[in-house]
Amino acid sequence: MSQTCVWVGLARLAIVILTVFLAWMTYQSNLLLKRIQPDFNLLLSLPEVIVRVILVGVCLWLAWLSGLPVEQLGLTIANPIRQVGIGLGVGLALQVSINLLTYQVVNYFGREIYSPVVILNILPRRPLDWVLVPLALVPAVAMEELLFRSLWLGGFGGIIPMPVLIAGISLVFGLMHLPQGQLGVIVSAALNVLLSVLFVWTGSILVPFVAHYVINTLQVIVAHFQREWLENY
Repeated sequence: MSQTCVWVGLARLAIVILTVFLAWMTYQSNLLLKRIQPDFNLLLSLPEVIVRVILVGVCLWLAWLSGLPVEQLGLTIANPIRQVGIGLGVGLALQVSINLLTYQVVNYFGREIYSPVVILNILPRRPLDWVLVPLALVPAVAMEELLFRSLWLGGFGGIIPMPVLIAGISLVFGLMHLPQGQLGVIVSAALNVLLSVLFVWTGSILVPFVAHYVINTLQVIVAHFQREWLENY
């Protein structure tokens, strides 16, 4: 076995461990929000922000450690203006669809199918938060995209059939959102599938990153105007 294969194998093992850790940490954080109501925005918590930035660095380090081509990991940008435009359009369309779907599903199945506890916690509480929250979303989205797109799809795509790989990581991503209810799991898993298809189609992490960031940012904006409905959910 060559030294390159050893490093690739170690990187892949580290990716699995990192995913398990991140899934556990996210799940526990969401459960905590269901038990208590902190008087501060967890998204803006300095320790949380520092952890996210560190995890972004860890993902980039694992990408380097793997020795895989940057093209395979989607870390090249051929036409940034076009890719940003696609990401903006897809993100806007998906957020509108998710918002409409949530209302329809809740009205049909009842409120037990969804929990707004997470989105309520990250809503801006003061004018400055409207700057800080979008900034804090950057490392949060970057971490998830680097892990689930570059490292998983790029790092394991050569040894696991892509449809199986996308289905597997989407299931994990969905279950990470279990405290948001069954609807949160289904929507998150479906969203991960679509973002993965974008990554495979474009060969770049930029498009799914922009789409993911737009979805999350618009979700905060929409939830702000629905605050009364969410608080009385």
